[in-house]
Amino acid sequence: MTTPDENRPGAVTRRKLLGRAGVAAATAGLGSALAGCGTQAGQPPQAAVDVNAPGIPGLPASMVPMCGVYNFFSRAEARTVEAFAMRLVPGDERDPGAREACVVTYIDHKLARFETFATPTYFHAPFAKPTAGHPGPQSGATETILVHEQDLPLYGFQSNLTPQEAYRKGIVELDDHARAMFGKPFADLGEAAQDEIITALEKDAVATFTAPGGKDFFAMLQEDTVEGMFADPLYGGNRDYAGWKLIGYPGAQRAYTGEELRHGPHLRRVQGLREMAPMHPGEPQDHVVLPISGTRRTAGG
Repeated sequence: MTTPDENRPGAVTRRKLLGRAGVAAATAGLGSALAGCGTQAGQPPQAAVDVNAPGIPGLPASMVPMCGVYNFFSRAEARTVEAFAMRLVPGDERDPGAREACVVTYIDHKLARFETFATPTYFHAPFAKPTAGHPGPQSGATETILVHEQDLPLYGFQSNLTPQEAYRKGIVELDDHARAMFGKPFADLGEAAQDEIITALEKDAVATFTAPGGKDFFAMLQEDTVEGMFADPLYGGNRDYAGWKLIGYPGAQRAYTGEELRHGPHLRRVQGLREMAPMHPGEPQDHVVLPISGTRRTAGG
Protein backbone atom coordinates (compact mmCIF):
# COMPACT_ATOMS: atom_id res chain seq x y z
CA MET A 1 0.00 0.00 0.00
CA THR A 2 1.33 3.45 -0.89
CA THR A 3 1.40 5.99 1.89
CA PRO A 4 0.75 9.68 1.11
CA ASP A 5 4.33 10.84 1.62
CA GLU A 6 5.72 8.23 -0.78
CA ASN A 7 4.70 10.55 -3.61
CA ARG A 8 7.29 13.05 -2.42
CA PRO A 9 10.63 12.59 -4.19
CA GLY A 10 12.79 12.67 -1.05
CA ALA A 11 10.70 10.08 0.77
CA VAL A 12 11.02 7.46 -1.96
CA THR A 13 14.79 7.89 -2.14
CA ARG A 14 15.05 7.72 1.62
CA ARG A 15 13.06 4.49 1.82
CA LYS A 16 15.39 2.93 -0.75
CA LEU A 17 18.38 4.05 1.28
CA LEU A 18 16.81 2.75 4.47
CA GLY A 19 16.30 -0.59 2.78
CA ARG A 20 20.02 -0.69 2.11
CA ALA A 21 20.69 0.37 5.69
CA GLY A 22 18.76 -2.59 7.09
CA VAL A 23 16.13 -0.67 9.05
CA ALA A 24 15.42 -1.95 12.55
CA ALA A 25 14.03 -0.33 15.66
CA ALA A 26 17.20 -0.53 17.74
CA THR A 27 16.85 -0.40 21.50
CA ALA A 28 20.42 -0.34 22.76
CA GLY A 29 20.60 0.58 26.44
CA LEU A 30 22.97 3.51 26.37
CA GLY A 31 23.79 6.12 28.97
CA SER A 32 25.49 9.48 28.43
CA ALA A 33 26.71 12.63 30.10
CA LEU A 34 27.50 16.27 29.55
CA ALA A 35 30.89 17.04 31.01
CA GLY A 36 30.53 20.82 30.84
CA CYS A 37 30.16 22.72 27.59
CA GLY A 38 31.30 25.86 25.85
CA THR A 39 29.96 27.60 22.78
CA GLN A 40 31.21 29.68 19.89
CA ALA A 41 29.22 31.94 17.62
CA GLY A 42 27.41 29.89 15.01
CA GLN A 43 28.73 26.61 16.41
CA PRO A 44 26.99 23.93 18.50
CA PRO A 45 28.28 23.53 22.07
CA GLN A 46 30.89 20.90 22.76
CA ALA A 47 31.99 19.31 26.01
CA ALA A 48 35.37 17.72 25.31
CA VAL A 49 37.45 15.88 22.74
CA ASP A 50 38.82 12.33 22.92
CA VAL A 51 37.10 11.47 26.17
CA ASN A 52 38.07 8.38 28.14
CA ALA A 53 34.72 6.61 28.00
CA PRO A 54 34.60 4.91 31.43
CA GLY A 55 35.48 8.22 33.09
CA ILE A 56 32.13 9.76 32.21
CA PRO A 57 29.24 9.20 34.64
CA GLY A 58 25.84 8.40 33.21
CA LEU A 59 23.06 10.97 33.00
CA PRO A 60 20.08 10.57 35.32
CA ALA A 61 17.43 8.43 33.64
CA SER A 62 15.11 11.40 33.22
CA MET A 63 17.65 13.48 31.25
CA VAL A 64 18.22 13.26 27.50
CA PRO A 65 21.55 14.19 25.82
CA MET A 66 21.35 17.65 24.26
CA CYS A 67 21.30 17.68 20.48
CA GLY A 68 24.54 19.21 19.16
CA VAL A 69 26.47 18.89 22.43
CA TYR A 70 29.47 16.63 21.78
CA ASN A 71 31.51 14.77 24.37
CA PHE A 72 33.71 12.82 21.95
CA PHE A 73 33.74 14.36 18.47
CA SER A 74 35.37 17.63 17.60
CA ARG A 75 33.07 19.97 15.70
CA ALA A 76 34.83 19.12 12.44
CA GLU A 77 34.49 15.38 13.10
CA ALA A 78 30.81 15.76 14.00
CA ARG A 79 30.20 17.70 10.78
CA THR A 80 31.80 14.91 8.71
CA VAL A 81 29.84 12.15 10.45
CA GLU A 82 26.62 14.13 10.05
CA ALA A 83 27.26 14.60 6.32
CA PHE A 84 27.75 10.83 5.97
CA ALA A 85 24.62 9.99 8.00
CA MET A 86 22.58 12.50 5.99
CA ARG A 87 23.32 10.57 2.80
CA LEU A 88 22.17 7.33 4.45
CA VAL A 89 18.99 8.92 5.80
CA PRO A 90 18.46 12.26 4.00
CA GLY A 91 15.69 14.62 5.05
CA ASP A 92 14.63 18.17 5.78
CA GLU A 93 12.49 20.02 8.31
CA ARG A 94 9.27 18.74 6.72
CA ASP A 95 10.53 15.18 6.28
CA PRO A 96 13.16 14.63 9.02
CA GLY A 97 16.26 12.57 8.39
CA ALA A 98 19.49 11.84 10.26
CA ARG A 99 20.39 15.48 10.85
CA GLU A 100 16.97 16.48 12.14
CA ALA A 101 16.81 13.36 14.34
CA CYS A 102 20.16 14.26 16.00
CA VAL A 103 21.78 10.99 14.97
CA VAL A 104 25.30 12.36 15.50
CA THR A 105 24.45 13.21 19.11
CA TYR A 106 23.47 9.57 19.64
CA ILE A 107 26.73 8.31 18.06
CA ASP A 108 28.84 10.83 19.98
CA HIS A 109 27.43 9.88 23.37
CA LYS A 110 27.71 6.19 22.57
CA LEU A 111 31.42 6.63 21.79
CA ALA A 112 31.98 8.79 24.85
CA ARG A 113 30.30 6.34 27.18
CA PHE A 114 31.50 2.91 26.02
CA GLU A 115 35.00 1.73 25.14
CA THR A 116 34.02 -1.28 23.03
CA PHE A 117 31.34 -2.46 20.63
CA ALA A 118 28.10 -4.01 21.85
CA THR A 119 28.67 -6.96 19.50
CA PRO A 120 31.33 -9.69 19.94
CA THR A 121 34.67 -8.09 19.13
CA TYR A 122 38.08 -9.54 18.33
CA PHE A 123 40.94 -7.11 18.91
CA HIS A 124 43.84 -9.54 18.43
CA ALA A 125 45.10 -11.70 15.57
CA PRO A 126 44.39 -14.05 13.95
CA PHE A 127 41.51 -12.16 12.35
CA ALA A 128 38.85 -13.99 10.36
CA LYS A 129 38.84 -13.51 6.59
CA PRO A 130 36.08 -14.81 4.30
CA THR A 131 36.66 -17.42 1.63
CA ALA A 132 34.46 -19.62 -0.58
CA GLY A 133 33.94 -23.10 0.82
CA HIS A 134 35.16 -24.53 4.13
CA PRO A 135 38.95 -24.16 4.49
CA GLY A 136 39.34 -26.76 7.24
CA PRO A 137 41.85 -26.71 10.16
CA GLN A 138 44.52 -24.00 10.12
CA SER A 139 46.73 -24.73 13.09
CA GLY A 140 49.51 -22.44 11.85
CA ALA A 141 47.36 -19.30 11.45
CA THR A 142 48.94 -16.29 13.15
CA GLU A 143 47.70 -13.12 11.40
CA THR A 144 44.54 -14.31 9.61
CA ILE A 145 42.33 -17.37 9.64
CA LEU A 146 40.09 -18.26 6.71
CA VAL A 147 36.40 -18.97 7.37
CA HIS A 148 33.50 -19.73 5.06
CA GLU A 149 32.05 -16.43 3.84
CA GLN A 150 28.62 -17.39 5.12
CA ASP A 151 30.05 -17.98 8.62
CA LEU A 152 31.94 -14.69 8.85
CA PRO A 153 29.16 -12.87 10.82
CA LEU A 154 29.54 -15.50 13.56
CA TYR A 155 33.04 -14.23 14.26
CA GLY A 156 31.96 -10.76 15.35
CA PHE A 157 33.75 -7.49 14.63
CA GLN A 158 37.35 -8.06 13.53
CA SER A 159 39.69 -5.20 14.36
CA ASN A 160 42.56 -4.19 16.60
CA LEU A 161 40.97 -0.74 16.89
CA THR A 162 38.51 0.42 19.50
CA PRO A 163 35.35 2.11 18.17
CA GLN A 164 36.85 5.48 19.12
CA GLU A 165 40.06 4.78 17.19
CA ALA A 166 38.12 3.41 14.22
CA TYR A 167 36.01 6.58 13.99
CA ARG A 168 38.95 8.97 14.38
CA LYS A 169 41.12 7.22 11.80
CA GLY A 170 38.23 6.56 9.46
CA ILE A 171 37.18 10.21 9.42
CA VAL A 172 40.74 11.27 8.53
CA GLU A 173 40.91 8.69 5.73
CA LEU A 174 37.48 9.74 4.46
CA ASP A 175 38.50 13.39 4.20
CA ASP A 176 41.85 12.52 2.65
CA HIS A 177 40.12 10.42 0.00
CA ALA A 178 37.56 13.17 -0.66
CA ARG A 179 40.34 15.73 -1.16
CA ALA A 180 42.24 13.40 -3.47
CA MET A 181 39.12 12.78 -5.57
CA PHE A 182 37.39 16.17 -5.53
CA GLY A 183 39.71 18.68 -3.81
CA LYS A 184 37.48 19.19 -0.75
CA PRO A 185 36.80 17.44 2.58
CA PHE A 186 33.82 15.10 2.56
CA ALA A 187 31.38 17.44 4.32
CA ASP A 188 31.97 20.18 1.71
CA LEU A 189 31.18 17.98 -1.30
CA GLY A 190 27.90 17.90 -3.18
CA GLU A 191 25.49 15.04 -2.66
CA ALA A 192 26.45 13.23 -5.88
CA ALA A 193 30.16 13.21 -4.96
CA GLN A 194 29.36 12.09 -1.40
CA ASP A 195 27.20 9.26 -2.73
CA GLU A 196 29.98 8.17 -5.09
CA ILE A 197 32.43 7.90 -2.19
CA ILE A 198 29.95 6.12 0.08
CA THR A 199 29.12 3.59 -2.64
CA ALA A 200 32.83 2.91 -3.17
CA LEU A 201 33.29 2.37 0.57
CA GLU A 202 30.33 -0.01 0.69
CA LYS A 203 31.93 -2.04 -2.13
CA ASP A 204 35.33 -1.89 -0.38
CA ALA A 205 36.72 -0.20 -3.49
CA VAL A 206 38.79 2.53 -1.77
CA ALA A 207 42.33 1.18 -1.48
CA THR A 208 43.56 3.99 0.79
CA PHE A 209 41.30 2.83 3.63
CA THR A 210 43.37 0.39 5.66
CA ALA A 211 42.57 0.76 9.35
CA PRO A 212 39.63 0.59 9.40
CA GLY A 213 38.93 -0.81 5.94
CA GLY A 214 36.49 1.07 3.75
CA LYS A 215 33.75 -1.55 4.01
CA ASP A 216 34.18 -1.78 7.79
CA PHE A 217 33.99 2.00 8.15
CA PHE A 218 30.82 2.10 6.04
CA ALA A 219 29.24 -0.73 8.05
CA MET A 220 30.09 0.97 11.35
CA LEU A 221 28.54 4.30 10.36
CA GLN A 222 25.57 2.55 8.78
CA GLU A 223 24.79 0.57 11.93
CA ASP A 224 25.22 3.55 14.24
CA THR A 225 23.10 5.75 11.98
CA VAL A 226 20.28 3.19 12.04
CA GLU A 227 20.54 2.96 15.83
CA GLY A 228 20.52 6.73 16.23
CA MET A 229 17.53 7.05 13.92
CA PHE A 230 15.36 4.38 15.54
CA ALA A 231 16.48 3.95 19.17
CA ASP A 232 14.38 5.48 21.92
CA PRO A 233 14.90 9.29 22.09
CA LEU A 234 16.12 8.78 25.65
CA TYR A 235 19.52 7.89 24.17
CA GLY A 236 19.99 11.13 22.23
CA GLY A 237 18.79 10.34 18.69
CA ASN A 238 15.36 9.86 17.08
CA ARG A 239 14.51 13.42 18.10
CA ASP A 240 10.76 14.13 18.05
CA TYR A 241 10.27 10.44 17.17
CA ALA A 242 11.35 11.16 13.59
CA GLY A 243 12.46 7.58 12.92
CA TRP A 244 9.42 5.97 14.49
CA LYS A 245 7.04 8.23 12.59
CA LEU A 246 8.83 7.34 9.36
CA ILE A 247 8.14 3.61 9.78
CA GLY A 248 4.80 3.91 11.58
CA TYR A 249 6.03 2.58 14.93
CA PRO A 250 4.17 3.84 18.05
CA GLY A 251 7.15 3.49 20.39
CA ALA A 252 7.05 2.36 24.00
CA GLN A 253 3.60 0.96 24.83
CA ARG A 254 2.53 -1.17 27.78
CA ALA A 255 0.19 -3.45 25.85
CA TYR A 256 -2.00 -3.82 22.77
CA THR A 257 -5.52 -5.03 22.15
CA GLY A 258 -6.16 -8.09 20.03
CA GLU A 259 -7.49 -5.84 17.28
CA GLU A 260 -4.30 -3.79 17.33
CA LEU A 261 -2.16 -6.90 17.17
CA ARG A 262 -4.06 -8.03 14.06
CA HIS A 263 -4.31 -4.72 12.21
CA GLY A 264 -1.78 -2.38 13.81
CA PRO A 265 -2.03 0.36 16.47
CA HIS A 266 -3.05 3.11 14.01
CA LEU A 267 -4.49 5.53 16.56
CA ARG A 268 -1.79 5.27 19.25
CA ARG A 269 0.11 8.35 20.31
CA VAL A 270 3.81 7.89 19.58
CA GLN A 271 5.76 7.96 22.83
CA GLY A 272 9.10 6.96 24.32
CA LEU A 273 10.20 5.34 27.54
CA ARG A 274 9.98 8.64 29.42
CA GLU A 275 6.28 9.03 28.53
CA MET A 276 5.25 5.45 29.25
CA ALA A 277 2.87 5.29 32.21
CA PRO A 278 4.09 3.34 35.27
CA MET A 279 2.80 -0.15 35.94
CA HIS A 280 2.06 -1.69 39.34
CA PRO A 281 1.52 -5.46 39.05
CA GLY A 282 -1.32 -6.73 41.19
CA GLU A 283 -3.15 -3.40 41.30
CA PRO A 284 -6.00 -2.22 39.04
CA GLN A 285 -4.64 0.06 36.31
CA ASP A 286 -7.12 2.06 34.25
CA HIS A 287 -4.47 3.56 31.97
CA VAL A 288 -3.33 0.28 30.43
CA VAL A 289 -5.04 -1.22 27.42
CA LEU A 290 -5.01 -4.86 28.53
CA PRO A 291 -5.70 -6.16 32.07
CA ILE A 292 -2.66 -6.96 34.17
CA SER A 293 -2.37 -10.48 35.54
CA GLY A 294 -3.54 -10.58 39.14
CA THR A 295 -5.78 -7.49 39.06
CA ARG A 296 -9.47 -7.52 39.97
CA ARG A 297 -10.33 -7.39 36.28
CA THR A 298 -8.59 -10.72 35.64
CA ALA A 299 -9.53 -12.26 39.00
CA GLY A 300 -13.25 -11.53 38.61
CA GLY A 301 -13.26 -8.82 41.26
